[in-house]
Formats: sequence, C-alpha cells, structure tokens
Amino acid sequence: MEWKRTFSAREALAAAESWIVVRDETALPAPGTIPQPPPGRVVLAGPAISDPPCLHTLRELEGARIQPAGDAGSVQLYFPAVAFRSADFPALDGETIENFLERLLARREAHVRDARFLAVPLEDTSERERAELTRHLPEGALRILDVGCGSGGAIAGAKQRRPEWRVTGIELDSRRAARARSRCDRVFEGDLRAVLPDLAAAGEIFDVLVFADILEHLDDPIAALAEARRLIVPGGTVLVSVPNAGHLSIVRDLLFGRFDPLPAGLTDVGHLRWFTRGSLEDALEEAGWRLASIEAHPGAPISRADAFLEAIGQWPGLDRRSLGTYQWIAVARATLPIR
Repeated sequence: MEWKRTFSAREALAAAESWIVVRDETALPAPGTIPQPPPGRVVLAGPAISDPPCLHTLRELEGARIQPAGDAGSVQLYFPAVAFRSADFPALDGETIENFLERLLARREAHVRDARFLAVPLEDTSERERAELTRHLPEGALRILDVGCGSGGAIAGAKQRRPEWRVTGIELDSRRAARARSRCDRVFEGDLRAVLPDLAAAGEIFDVLVFADILEHLDDPIAALAEARRLIVPGGTVLVSVPNAGHLSIVRDLLFGRFDPLPAGLTDVGHLRWFTRGSLEDALEEAGWRLASIEAHPGAPISRADAFLEAIGQWPGLDRRSLGTYQWIAVARATLPIR
C-alpha cells in the first residue's frame, strides 16, 4: 500500500513501545495469543486455524477455538505476523515503513518462534475461481472485463475449462496485479476511475463486465457502473456481487453493540459503501442497467445461527432470506451503450 512507501518509520514507531505487524494483509492475530517480545528479538507468529472454521466477524473469532495450522516445517516457512519492541530496532533516518519492515525481516538472527503467537489468515477469494460468479457468464461471451480483479482467479481461474475467454483485468494494488497477470490475458494496473474512461477512449468493447466485490470499495459506485456502459456491446451483461449488509453475523453483532472492521470479508476495513438487495437494485437502475436477475448466495455456514433465529423468530417482517445471504449476485443487461 502507498502509505508503507511514504510514511516515516521513525515517526510511526515513536507512537508505541511494542508493535505487532501483520505481514499477510488478510490475517488477524488470534485473541489472547499476542506475546511480549523479549529484548532484541522479533517474534514470529505461526498460521492458525479456527473451530468453527467459518468466521465472519471479529466477535466470532474471539469466541472460536484457535490451534496451529500445518506441521512445524510449514509453519517455519510462513509467518503472517511479527511482534517486536521499537527500542530494539530503531528506524534509520529517512527510512519508510516499507524499507524498515524489509530490514526487520532480513534480521533472521533476531527471529524467534513463540508457539502461543498465532494469526488466522482470511481467504483472498480472488485467488481461486468463484463458480457462483462464472456460471452466470452467458454462452458465447468471449471478451470479459474483470473490474477490480484482485489476484485474477475469480473469473480467469475458469480459463482451463473456457480457453476461448479473453479476460482483461483492472487492479489498483501492484502485488495483486502482478499475480493477476499469470491468470488474465491482460491486466491494467491503476484506479478504475481512470482506467475505465481510458479503455472507452481507446475503443475497447466487451461482452461481459464483472464487478465482483468492488462496488463497496468505491466512493461513487453508481458513477463507475454508468461509466462502464461505454464499454459494453448492445445487449451485453454486467455481473455484480456485493457483500450483504443484512447478513445474520452483522445483525447479531450490532445487537451486541459491536461492529469491528476486518482485513477482508463482510466488514472489510476498505468498504466505503454498504449494500442490501434493494440498494443494489437501485444502484444498477440509476446507472442505466436493466436488472435481469438477482441471486442470494449463502456463503459459508453461520455459527450458532439457529439459536439466534429462534430468539428473533417473532420479529414482525423478519427477512430470513436476507439474514442467510452472504452476498447478492446480480445480472443486468445493457440497453444502448453510452458513446
């Protein structure tokens, strides 16, 4: 991220005596496992698994049983977080956070393991094909634009079965864009607010546009959907998935007075907008798309859902379908493209 490349490490480290740095940006230190670093040492966290394995919120993680993942050898090769004392590893003049972390991780002689220090990686769904999305791509569609493609696997992961597809990706994060290039036919690295108009100006045209878990990260998702109409063939398809703000795990946490942003998932810290079925339908309509279908995707099972549903079962107008929906997946058609 840009702040790592620009922020002063010296100024940042002055804010606290001890630090935990999560190297894997989709991981969380397991509650109750964070050590006090010994003098002169960098403590490495091992990856962990949780029981139940499906965690949607921080409150669920706090109530889960955590145990180490993998064997000792694999744990040594991958450590998603580190802990250290800033006095033991002072930053150099002019050193950015990114430079400091590179130097810290190179100090292998200072690294130690603490079996109690664990971090739970959260899944990056762009690393694999998302069949709940690819099955909605119409037959005969060849030119596909994956907007905010992440690591590229969600759509281009199906190219072994559909080699005729030509998948173009747009991705802002440079590391994810690099991974996406191994899967997509082309990847444009940059902000979609600039890339979409550039593609339109270049005369690019696509059969399908995919906005998979990206609209919620935009300050103006309707403007992005409207701009994308300039890139679609007449009668073409836009495929959109958004996390459901009415999911049971979020509603339940709110009743407990909790709402905790996470590195990924339903309450991703990067979410700027929140969608229900109705607000997604409204956004597509306002952007000039004609809704063809909308599907409730349940996602991973919800822990202890039955007890919660029983407790609120008599609530007037209770929308059980929304509570059981992890994502809304919408298919919409273009009428006439904007030129």
